[in-house]
Amino acid sequence: MMESLLQWVRDWDEACTYARECVPDLSFFVPGEPYSALASIAGACFIVWWWNDTKIRRILLREAHFGAKHNLPDIPTKELTAIIGAARSVPATSEHQAA
Repeated sequence: MMESLLQWVRDWDEACTYARECVPDLSFFVPGEPYSALASIAGACFIVWWWNDTKIRRILLREAHFGAKHNLPDIPTKELTAIIGAARSVPATSEHQAA
């Protein structure tokens, strides 16, 4: 067994020096075309999910630490109902309608 291993090392060394192919053929590790595209899409989705999850956790941690603060004006329900009613009563013109 040792002799066959030594012979393989000698053959590889000769191929390396003469053909300048010192790296063994590892092409079987590289996935085929459809799998590489699917892996790229899955990787991009994971990065977006991770980014979103990190932002949400930071916001929740900040709200838990400092209390829930928001910059929205406090509009009473009656006034909000009147504003929505006024917006709905405006007649739609031809430029406001969808094509």
